[in-house]
Amino acid sequence: MAHKNSPVRLLRACRALERGILRFGALVAWLTLVPLIAVSAYDIVGRQFFNTGSTRLQELEWHFFLVLVMLCLGWAYLHDAHVRIDIVRQRLSARVRAWIELFGYVFILLPFCVLLITYGGDVALRAFTTGERSRAAMGLPMRWIIMSAVPIGGLLLLLAGLTIAIRNWLLLTGRRSAADPVAAPGVD
Repeated sequence: MAHKNSPVRLLRACRALERGILRFGALVAWLTLVPLIAVSAYDIVGRQFFNTGSTRLQELEWHFFLVLVMLCLGWAYLHDAHVRIDIVRQRLSARVRAWIELFGYVFILLPFCVLLITYGGDVALRAFTTGERSRAAMGLPMRWIIMSAVPIGGLLLLLAGLTIAIRNWLLLTGRRSAADPVAAPGVD
């Protein structure tokens, strides 16, 4: 028989994991957004007014953008910033929304994250072992660094989805109320 405090402990663990993902996402956003803007502005001004351009600068822009997107997927999911059909969703009960979230995690998000982690990790490892670099003559070296953002982002998204799935499962099993003050995205 499960201990009475198990759902409370599980919710606390979820909350701690969520805080970590949210802090990491915010840190990544600030550490990549500002340089992305600076590099982009420098590249644009250089091209337009000084007839200078750089393959490395363009690749660096793409790298910053990929890091920003991939490493903030978990953050975005926890902020409920993913695509939904809100006009339909708002008319559903909390239990129906919880079922949809749980179904989406198990059958869509989980397999997608496993693919990102597995294949993205394989590609990053292969890039590291072969010393892969940009195909452009003046491009950036060490492609494995940027390619590593894919499996790491997949893992962060997987963990963010897991916390939401656990909260929804607790709601559906009656161990948590929809009015829980520590409500998660996807559950009102």
